[in-house]
Amino acid sequence: MENKFLQLVFSSSLQLVKTIEKEILSFLMREADITAEELLEFKLIVNELLINAIIHGNKGDSSKSVKVKIGVVDKKLSYIVVEDEGEGFDIEEVFKEYTPCEENEKIEDLYEFGRGLMIVSSLCEKVKQNQRGNKIVALRRLKREEVNHF
Repeated sequence: MENKFLQLVFSSSLQLVKTIEKEILSFLMREADITAEELLEFKLIVNELLINAIIHGNKGDSSKSVKVKIGVVDKKLSYIVVEDEGEGFDIEEVFKEYTPCEENEKIEDLYEFGRGLMIVSSLCEKVKQNQRGNKIVALRRLKREEVNHF
């Protein structure tokens, strides 16, 4: 079993998100040979997890850091682990409280907290957290489906 990974630690600054994101996506292109569609989905996953760690986890405190580990196993499975120094949260509670739009609701009244995690969850096979609630692990299969054009 071949496991390649990249580990990064950076201070909680939104200005660093694009740089970290580029490093992660370059690693994935190099190690996983992913499609353009998968790359866009990974960009969204990484972006949401990093921003959540900075804003919600570390409360924008640049003296705190965010740890990121992204890995590829046998070019078939990817994982991303994002850990902040915050107090944590309960992912199950976020998913319970997040409700999609009901027919009679106004769009401006929708509950926004948790939207990023719902997006990540929809793009991954599994999203879990540690007991403290300050570390997220997201697992995703690498599809690489070949399409035959006739």
